[in-house]
Amino acid sequence: MIVILLVNNMILMPGLIVIGQAKPETVDKVCEIARKQLALSSDEPVTGASKFSDLGADSLDTVEIVMGIEEEFGVTIKEDNAQNITTVQDAADLIEKLCRAKGA
Repeated sequence: MIVILLVNNMILMPGLIVIGQAKPETVDKVCEIARKQLALSSDEPVTGASKFSDLGADSLDTVEIVMGIEEEFGVTIKEDNAQNITTVQDAADLIEKLCRAKGA
């Protein structure tokens, strides 16, 4: 028998922790912010797996995307965390983590 414990959107098993992914609406909102900041056309695919660098973001664009995320979600992203964001999914997962911590 395998016991799986779900706590705060995390699956906990002996010796294994899998962090749940962000809600689809969070990923979609980060996609919108990136699309707007990078002036991407509507036919340019932007998904959770999209890397900001592959979308054409330079370091200034990335800072502005992070600022847009902070404003949209009412969170503060520390520089250490911002440097670890490479994909839309990374950003969305961090947002949800920060929002959970803020609500606690």
